Amino acid sequence: MPINRVFSVVALLATAFLPTQQVSAQAVPSKEPSSTHIFPAGGRRGTVVPVRIGTEAMPPNANLRFWGDGVRAAELLGDRVRARYEPSTRRPPRDADGAGANMSYPTEWASEFAIAADAPLGVAAWRATCGWGGTRVRPFLIGDLPEHIESESNSTPDRAERVTLPVTINGQIAGERDIDCFVFSASAGQTVIADMFAARIGSLLEPVFELYSADGRRLPAETHRVTDDNVLTFRVPAAGDYVLQIANVSFRGGPEFVYRMTLSNLPRVDTPVENLPHNALLTLPASIPGQFLTASDEDLFRFAAKKDELIAIECRPVSVAMPMVTIEDATGRPLAKASSVESVDRECSLEWRAPADGEYRLRLRDLQYGTRGGPEFAYRLSVHQAQPDFKFSIAADYVNVTQGSRSELDLTVKRFGGFTGPIELAIAGLPDGVSFEPPRIAENQTSLKLVLKAIDDTRPADTTLRISGKAMIANQPAERIANVYSLGDVPAAIANAVQLTVQHKPIFKLTCNEAYQYGHRGTVYPYAMQIERLDGFDGEIHLQLCERQVQDLDGIEVVETLIPPGVTEFKNRVYLPETMHASVQHHCRPYSQAWATFTDKWGQRQSMLSICDKRNMIRTMPTVVKLKSLNDHVAARPGTTVRCQLELDRTPNFNGAMELELIEPAARTGFTAERVRIEPGQTRAEVSVHIADSASCPPDLSLRFRAVGQLREDVIVISEAVVPVRIEP
Repeated sequence: MPINRVFSVVALLATAFLPTQQVSAQAVPSKEPSSTHIFPAGGRRGTVVPVRIGTEAMPPNANLRFWGDGVRAAELLGDRVRARYEPSTRRPPRDADGAGANMSYPTEWASEFAIAADAPLGVAAWRATCGWGGTRVRPFLIGDLPEHIESESNSTPDRAERVTLPVTINGQIAGERDIDCFVFSASAGQTVIADMFAARIGSLLEPVFELYSADGRRLPAETHRVTDDNVLTFRVPAAGDYVLQIANVSFRGGPEFVYRMTLSNLPRVDTPVENLPHNALLTLPASIPGQFLTASDEDLFRFAAKKDELIAIECRPVSVAMPMVTIEDATGRPLAKASSVESVDRECSLEWRAPADGEYRLRLRDLQYGTRGGPEFAYRLSVHQAQPDFKFSIAADYVNVTQGSRSELDLTVKRFGGFTGPIELAIAGLPDGVSFEPPRIAENQTSLKLVLKAIDDTRPADTTLRISGKAMIANQPAERIANVYSLGDVPAAIANAVQLTVQHKPIFKLTCNEAYQYGHRGTVYPYAMQIERLDGFDGEIHLQLCERQVQDLDGIEVVETLIPPGVTEFKNRVYLPETMHASVQHHCRPYSQAWATFTDKWGQRQSMLSICDKRNMIRTMPTVVKLKSLNDHVAARPGTTVRCQLELDRTPNFNGAMELELIEPAARTGFTAERVRIEPGQTRAEVSVHIADSASCPPDLSLRFRAVGQLREDVIVISEAVVPVRIEP
């Protein structure tokens, strides 16, 4: 149970304390809003799909922007939801890896997508925006197979969820020990295909498949790659049940580790690839598909060129291939080479001028030559005389710019056939008050920062931008649209477009004195913080734990607090769990965030969020009291009452009263108990738990109790104990 539920009345404490040690500041978590996932990541035509949308640094009442023919969605994100996930294994906490890295604790919001029966199969897209900014565009897949939504816990074969083929399975590897198991029936001789979508929908998951027989034997299966995702193919040896197990290769997990997998006995459709004979002579222009079928496979082609002839060579990977191209003379001496790893779009390309009339060779290998190969290592080679031309690309499909400020987009130019001229830039869709610079790409320039500037009085809004470039090539005007990199496929309506959000100026700033203080584990510690109210904003503000941290929280929480209008100083209540790893985490450094809503000068209702620029620095001390169970276990069954014996192990630092209550299982599941008060100085209590006739009693059932007391006027002490339950027949 979240610690926030302990506090039914939100109060602002007004006590003082002395900071003991000033500390140096460190990098603050990134402040721009972002999306992390959507679950499920798709839906079936003709259905209404409840979804959970994951975000960070996004306040309530955010806008939901959606693109997709035949799909309807609400214009605002719904209520915050807390799904029940597989718990992660307790382990020593760690700091975020690398400078500027964040630990992610995304918030999930409810929404609902209505998919028409005739909606086009393929992909829709969405993003979230607010007065604080907008997120990148993410895909939502539209299918026509039956859908299955996994439910926890299905981490062992005996709890595997049964599915009927063909089916699309939607799942999350939501905890560090989470494994998803599904059982299906198949007939002898059938070919079963599991097509995994993870990287293709922007998930952090790196899935690992394992297939088992009904008696637990691991079975061999063929694995192919489609871009960065796996496709598993399995020929069924005998009729019966089979268990498919899915995990993450790194054993990491979280709500954002989503996947969408089609499990079917439908035939796999491969794009046919025709390989020319080895060392074939090409007639230019030539376009050739190919494959590196084995780890030692390489392809060799010949072509003729005249002295000073400029030849363009492009090798585009079709799937997981990372091709390298080498130009050689007739004796095999290398003359030029290029690799796909040198390009953002993984396209291997070069232009080469022939030093003399003659025949030359192209040698193609994969970057993983000698270690990996297969039919999925496919490419398309293009060889032709270079013609003057250009294309340019932008690495992000969204940008936020604040009123009175500026933002940048990285623009990369590729020039071909000796074209070196200037390129005039234009942006369609710019709102009033927003301009860009520079207006052109200079001669020979191959990269630049495209700057968007908003004046102070720009109206906050979302809009779609299309960026184009014009140039004179061979005395003829040529126009090219910028290629914009998106997360997977996107609908044509927003392909190669940049989503702009004009952000409202900040209306408040959250801060604190970053100095170490001391608090006991197992308490809620009041940490003094301040709010700087800006531009006359005087409304209420909601405080909560930041969704981005630079250190594992290790169970630390912030009690959500309502800061009344006009208040500028308050106490942030930080829960220090008694289970913190004292040996490695003797201090905590959580960041907090706060949000507010207001109406801007244009009459638009806005939601704003601010992440504190400093940490709450608390060195932890030992617990002052510990709640313990005197029962190794209790025996129970539905329709009975069990009596649990509990004891407080007090230290000299705490002799006060405590309120004892049952917090898990929840009362709505059929488990109820009256609160028990343990008086000052007392140590033992008995709690009677009634189990309803309709209560569900899983084999691993346990009862969790929580004791709450007052250490000081401003410090609450909390301890919990678990009593295992043995279910009787």
